[in-house]
Amino acid sequence: MKRLLPWLLPLVAGCSTLDLPKLSNKEVLAAAVVVYYTHDGFRWEVEDRRIGPNLYRITVRQGKLTRSGQGEAEPIFRRRAEEIVATQGCAGYTILEYTQGLAHDALGVAQRVSEGVIRCHRPAGTITGGETS
Repeated sequence: MKRLLPWLLPLVAGCSTLDLPKLSNKEVLAAAVVVYYTHDGFRWEVEDRRIGPNLYRITVRQGKLTRSGQGEAEPIFRRRAEEIVATQGCAGYTILEYTQGLAHDALGVAQRVSEGVIRCHRPAGTITGGETS
């Protein structure tokens, strides 16, 4: 959306230098909705953050335009967990919690959301944050 905003602003402002037809408020709103839903609309969004020593929260959100995908979130979650394990030099991981559900955006469109917490297993003898694992 941030990349498209500079191109969309002249439309909203009714800039005459681009020689565009006058658009009604409904047409501008419809265009804004299309841009909102097509931006990253088909791919899964994956976010993760460290929430404690060796603990990571992973959130997987379905693209806004994808209506299938039941069962796809868990493999994506596990793939991201494996990436975290590899980059952190861990020997493995344990899923401490995992939930799946639906979230609704401001316009009421449902989006699959999966979220979980993993614990990264450090190799024996590794010192992390003052602790020996």
